[in-house]
Amino acid sequence: MKCDLRLPPSALTDSDKESALIQPTSPRVVVLTALPLEYEAVRVHLTNLESAEHEAGTRIEEGSLPGTPWRVAIAEIGEGNTNAAALTERINSWLQPAALLFVGVAGGLKDDVELGDVVVATKIYAYQSGKQDPAQFLSRPNTWEASHRLEQAARHALRSDEWTSHIRSQRPPRPPAVHLKPIASGDVVLNSADSALSAQLHHAYNDAVAIEMESAGFARAAHLADQLQALTIRGISDKADGLKHTADAGGSQPQAAAHAAAAAITVITALAPSASASASNAYPAASSAEVGTARTPHNGGRQPTADGSSPQWEPMSDTVEVSWRRTGHNSPFSTSAASLEIHLVPIPSGSRIEVRKLAQLGDQLIRTGREDGFFTLSELLDTAADDQHTLVTTPDSGQGTTGLAVLRTGQRSAWQPLPHDDMGAVLDPVELPQQIARLLALLVRLPLPDPLSVALGIGIDPATMVSEDTMSRLPRSTAQFPMRHHLLGVHPDESLTMKELNAKSDSVAEELAARLLASFRTPRRSF
Repeated sequence: MKCDLRLPPSALTDSDKESALIQPTSPRVVVLTALPLEYEAVRVHLTNLESAEHEAGTRIEEGSLPGTPWRVAIAEIGEGNTNAAALTERINSWLQPAALLFVGVAGGLKDDVELGDVVVATKIYAYQSGKQDPAQFLSRPNTWEASHRLEQAARHALRSDEWTSHIRSQRPPRPPAVHLKPIASGDVVLNSADSALSAQLHHAYNDAVAIEMESAGFARAAHLADQLQALTIRGISDKADGLKHTADAGGSQPQAAAHAAAAAITVITALAPSASASASNAYPAASSAEVGTARTPHNGGRQPTADGSSPQWEPMSDTVEVSWRRTGHNSPFSTSAASLEIHLVPIPSGSRIEVRKLAQLGDQLIRTGREDGFFTLSELLDTAADDQHTLVTTPDSGQGTTGLAVLRTGQRSAWQPLPHDDMGAVLDPVELPQQIARLLALLVRLPLPDPLSVALGIGIDPATMVSEDTMSRLPRSTAQFPMRHHLLGVHPDESLTMKELNAKSDSVAEELAARLLASFRTPRRSF
């Protein structure tokens, strides 16, 4: 089931000085954030990012959301309701999105709202409005309801814990709860459970479960924009109880931001553009069977991109040497739980990284991985380097490792565990292209000179306890595991220019997913 959104008509004039990004070939959603960590939490979900600047200086980045028809523009606008109101109006007029979300962190106001939980605002209270009498403050709140369409999409998309698969940080010990409740918004950082403001919130806004500083301005601007679809999604980073410094020191802010971003991405994925939009913004409508699902290409196995073209794969006459993670199979890596691994091998081969430079890459891999959300800010990482490779991994707790590696040959590698339960790992055809797209985007961002062309190897190791299934069934009571070898690998027999990979990464990810699934469904082809 998808939520249908009608795209507004374009309002651009000849005097507009915005980048060409404001005329996308796909429908657009805008996500606003206040803080850098909130911005990064959303950014890591997007691929093919480009930047644009409004004539007044407001900047955005816009990228593709893998597995969906949406382009997502993100902006970091700073704290406070005044900023939020002004820049919501500016960005809406500039970009004309189908929907606009505010995503970030908030303080919890209720005992049953825990750190890391997500609040989808059904109502926004501007709690500072009122009249001050000699004896008391009389609340006269402004209130804005959430967009019914987006609220319903959130209720549907976040009903089960499946949305937590989008969390791009260390998984919490328990699935975060989702609360569809009111939020109080004002220009005060509340960090006391025993204060006049706490008493006011308890007395006059007793149904509010979170407090923050931007949604009142955001909601007012959305209301004045008439039919703009708007929604606030917040992760709880503290309990507004005087212990904010302790929660922040424990990494609660980036974790809460990651949870809010994952919930927002899930809601966007559940939206489908309307075919009845005006001609100026009439993008092809995606059916509920198409959006967010892996589709089998009908053009000889090639998935066309938004401009109608397909990645130009070139057959290779020579065999490319790929270092897989399989122990004893020409590899310095180790293996544990079933993981998806992707290897980007430069073409032509023969250009080696100097050993002295290779040894310096560890810190850069950590920094890039954390900026991307591949590694969390709080987790410890293991680094190893010798004269042939540098690699960074999370410690193996029995649930598999996440890792990045660069070999002296120039090969770049990334791997992360597949979703799993007590019965084994799951290869989900719907989620697979998105996971591949994220890993490809990360590999392209690594601080290395880009080769002219690359070959792409993809595999699962070990594959003995992996079944094709959907994450919505986790945890399972039954599962089927086809007989196969320890390593399931699809060896590259074609190359792709880096320019093609950068421009058409979503289509490349669809193709790699199709190849891996075909090999998985035919065990005799694995090695």
